[in-house]
Amino acid sequence: MTLKIGHMAFLFFLLIGGVPCQSAPLSLHEGMFHVYYDAVDSNYARQAVTVLRSAVEELEFDLQYKLCEEVNIYISPSRKDFLSIVSDVLPPWTGAFAVPSRQVMYLKSPRWDKNNSFEQVLVHELTHLVMHDFVSQVHIPRWLDEGLAIYYAREKRWKTDTALSKAAATRSLVPLDQIEDILKYHRAKADLAYQQSYSAVSYLLDTYDTEAVREILEGLKDGLPLNDCFIQATGSSYAVFEVEWANVITKRHKWLWLSELEEYLWIIILGLFVLAFFYRFLRNRQTIRRWEEEGKRAEQESTLIDTEQWGDEEES
Repeated sequence: MTLKIGHMAFLFFLLIGGVPCQSAPLSLHEGMFHVYYDAVDSNYARQAVTVLRSAVEELEFDLQYKLCEEVNIYISPSRKDFLSIVSDVLPPWTGAFAVPSRQVMYLKSPRWDKNNSFEQVLVHELTHLVMHDFVSQVHIPRWLDEGLAIYYAREKRWKTDTALSKAAATRSLVPLDQIEDILKYHRAKADLAYQQSYSAVSYLLDTYDTEAVREILEGLKDGLPLNDCFIQATGSSYAVFEVEWANVITKRHKWLWLSELEEYLWIIILGLFVLAFFYRFLRNRQTIRRWEEEGKRAEQESTLIDTEQWGDEEES
């Protein structure tokens, strides 16, 4: 996730050069990477440098560009520390964020954040920083920015297309331009927006390769409108690209959400089996009860007949 420096809380601590951690952090400086961390996160700080060194090489190769700016990485030592930074500024589902204009990324420590891959989060935020540095901090469409970050981070969770499939089936895909407002979305809609971003970027790369992405970014850097960037890089307008991508999603993935039913199939079968068992059990009990009642009636009728016959014999 990228964040504009206009948010006052971040503007304050970044401009004064402060470190947004409750305790004075340690630091690890290797090459262009400067990691701030708590003592208990020393191993993660070293891991961060290793991961980022490898990732920046891939990004620089694809963009044919050399990142010269120093990258600052803050590893939040506690949930309380992280929430104190993002509260009232970012949505509660925020896992990490980057401020490209300051070449800063802020992450949760894997010690207490078990829901996300530390390596993937690092590469995701680094991609934001590199892409924005490449375009000299001009605006990158949010869907393109997030989609590229997910692509380079190889985040598998966004490769599952069930949410995308449901949206295609119900004609509720979010227009790519509206993904600009992702920070205002609730979690489910934000997840769909991230999945759409990854899907659109994957389609762009599969169809036109990394050279087209680089040309689009270069066009943005030169101040061209997004539509002109697409025509220059792909030969088609941005509107045509979005329609083509949406058509592919609809054709390939419209009914994919039905595969989710397989996860519940055995539960349904088991439930039906249990219901059938109880139905048969109750039916058998009713049958036995009916037999018992019929037996009692037969016994009563037999006793009554015997009594009548005995009375007839006495009269004779």
